[in-house]
Amino acid sequence: MIFAPDDPGPIAPDDALDVRVLKVFDGDGFLANVWHPLREAWVERIPFRFAFIDAPEMEQPFGPEARDFLLGLVGGKKLRLLPIGKESTGGVPIDPYKRLLCMAYLTEQMDPGRVEYYHEGKRGSGLVTRPRCVTRNIELEMIVNGWAWVTEQYAFDREPEYFNAQDDARRNWRGLWVSNNPDPPWNFKRRQKHRMRQAEGQGRLI
Repeated sequence: MIFAPDDPGPIAPDDALDVRVLKVFDGDGFLANVWHPLREAWVERIPFRFAFIDAPEMEQPFGPEARDFLLGLVGGKKLRLLPIGKESTGGVPIDPYKRLLCMAYLTEQMDPGRVEYYHEGKRGSGLVTRPRCVTRNIELEMIVNGWAWVTEQYAFDREPEYFNAQDDARRNWRGLWVSNNPDPPWNFKRRQKHRMRQAEGQGRLI
């Protein structure tokens, strides 16, 4: 397991969401309750999707493994999310499936021991000598441990760091990169749509 320490720094309350994860759908989507500070209550069962990674579909090789890895990272835990608006969504942080697009940060205690980490575009290792709270970037951890691709559809500020993490995972055969030529999910989904259109066309001819 490679950790990705990454403190986003001070965040205005209106710019972030505090959530508790209820369910992990796959390697890049989950369901969570969202804390509403004005109501002082939880808004229940809101779907989220990571903004800058793409994990294998559940029907693909490594899809269940990617989901299980994400479940181990965030299942039942509290996260801080930064909603991400994209040009393709008109700047609104919601995708076509009505999921909120986000970057996710997890803060929890790291116990003493030797750890591997990915930080500022480089992988290293070190010794944690005493318990400490560390904030981690969940997208980066999915990438550097080999369970997701960096999305190629959108440009974003941290592309070099994310792609360096992906290259490191590929070079070291982590996760789905044990396969010589893993199939990116966007190719898989494109083929699925093509097959559906063909099936619809055949139905109209009958």
